[in-house]
Amino acid sequence: MTLISAPGNIFLFGEHAVVYGKTGIIAAIGMKTYCEIEKREDSLINVSSEGYGRFELKIEELREISEYKERMDLIKDLISTYFKKFEIEEGINLKISSDIPKDSGGMSSSTAVLCSVLNALNKVFQKVDKKDYYNFLIPFQRKIHGGSASGVELFSSTFGGYNKVKINPIEYKNLGKLELPILIADTGIEANTAETVSYVRKGYELDKRSYEEIFDEIEKLVLEGEKAIKSKDFIKLGNLMFENHNLLAKELGVSHPKLNKIVRVAMENGAYGAKLSGGGKGGVAIILVDKKKEEKIIEKLDFCKIYKTEIGVSTD
Repeated sequence: MTLISAPGNIFLFGEHAVVYGKTGIIAAIGMKTYCEIEKREDSLINVSSEGYGRFELKIEELREISEYKERMDLIKDLISTYFKKFEIEEGINLKISSDIPKDSGGMSSSTAVLCSVLNALNKVFQKVDKKDYYNFLIPFQRKIHGGSASGVELFSSTFGGYNKVKINPIEYKNLGKLELPILIADTGIEANTAETVSYVRKGYELDKRSYEEIFDEIEKLVLEGEKAIKSKDFIKLGNLMFENHNLLAKELGVSHPKLNKIVRVAMENGAYGAKLSGGGKGGVAIILVDKKKEEKIIEKLDFCKIYKTEIGVSTD
């Protein structure tokens, strides 16, 4: 079997605002979803996953799934669409595993699943060019998130690295190879991105002018953040991250007491900056650390799980 992977992601800046056409900065992380794939000589689709379960269907039994009620529905839907669209008649064996926590949120576990499965299918059938991944996968991303999703994470899981992205129209820029000293702090609280996206949508519909102003403020932080990333001005970058967190927490209301505690404790113990990453109301926070103070920060954050992983990884 051939082994293929795709990385998860963190949001450095811009979550939620990207849904409304603003810019975001997303980075691929060293925690990945892996697929092992091989062709079969019959028409069976045999899929097993550590976190999603398993299924076996004949190609002619594959159907589009309009609403995902089980974890495996996402994978069934993607495979069904791929096989039907390209009229594939050969079956596959596919094994999926991941070192991204599937329940925490904020590290784009479902995005990594989509990209790794598509990578695996392309390894054997070669039907979708990487430049077309976003358009191919965004319908599935929107089903996951209840109809509203920017899908900007797809760019980092597809191309790796640090990426500045906006949609409507799509503008994408890879920011190159960078090294940022970032820790990921997991609250252990399951985050439902569909719910937080819907929550923000309701607020937006009630007061569009105020929300547009908030999204504009977030975009300003994104653009200043890009400059700070390139110049490796960690003090400025950290301050911008903290400002972004406060807008998400106080203005959009998508934080959680434990996320706020992580940010506060990290800042009190010498972090350059910290913020929630992703949908919020649980999931993870990211912390930009002074390497000299990293161990102290980790020690003080003993109430959550800390991941030390490479940020901005390549997909080559």
